Amino acid sequence: MLEKMSVMVADIDGTLALKGGNLMPKTRAAIQRLHKEGVLFGVASGRPMDRRILDLAKTWDLGFDFDFAIGMNGGDLYDKATDRIEHYYQLKKEDVREILTLLDGLDLNAIVYVNGYDEINALRMDDFMRDSQQRNGSHVEIGGIDFLSRYDTGKIEVHIHPSLKPQLMERIAKHPSENWITVTTFEIEDHSTVEFLDPHVNKGIALKQFSEKSGIPLSEFIAFGDMENDIGLLREAGWGVCLLNGSDDTKAVAQDITEYSVYEDGVGRYLEDHWFNR
Repeated sequence: MLEKMSVMVADIDGTLALKGGNLMPKTRAAIQRLHKEGVLFGVASGRPMDRRILDLAKTWDLGFDFDFAIGMNGGDLYDKATDRIEHYYQLKKEDVREILTLLDGLDLNAIVYVNGYDEINALRMDDFMRDSQQRNGSHVEIGGIDFLSRYDTGKIEVHIHPSLKPQLMERIAKHPSENWITVTTFEIEDHSTVEFLDPHVNKGIALKQFSEKSGIPLSEFIAFGDMENDIGLLREAGWGVCLLNGSDDTKAVAQDITEYSVYEDGVGRYLEDHWFNR
């Protein structure tokens, strides 16, 4: 455990809360207590950075704004001190075309964020896209490979049934590229999300940028995550913790694993047992 904690950062879905859900009581109380004691708090998400991420502080009734926020798996960084969003390492539109061509023929949906959640392009309309429209007020346009390959983008988000994921991963393995990598960012019984990113992008890159901007050494950061896109975050922080419900790969790089899952208020209970009552 850290000797001194100056910053707490955490993934959102599957770590702080269920996908689209609210904070549980112990997690909210722990974050509020840390912030009152002077610890900066930020979130790190695969979602595109826009006001929807920043407004979660109000939705969660924290009583304060996020001090920083990481989006697009590390491709976006918001710093409250400057009130600016910086972008790093986007996929080139030529790479978008190559990736979508590689995916052609598989039973999946691929989406590209043109302007955060405000404007989304996708291969097809499905339940996920309808939910995004309802939950985020997204404007969704459907098209083919040419349509989705018009712009550089922070990531390509692929939604596929877990039973079909081995076909996807086999095809990716047969066509390696130095221009992109893949990470699994969400997985439940009937749904998997795999994302294509620039190889330089991970949440740890943005965390290092915030450390340099704030002048706070990474040795004073605690980070929480659950999936592969959190690995860079946990590696860079002074103390990286994986949720009990996290992936095996993420647990392997973490310095500790919570005793409780996100369903059981895992982050709040961990901070209570290992920090406040240490």
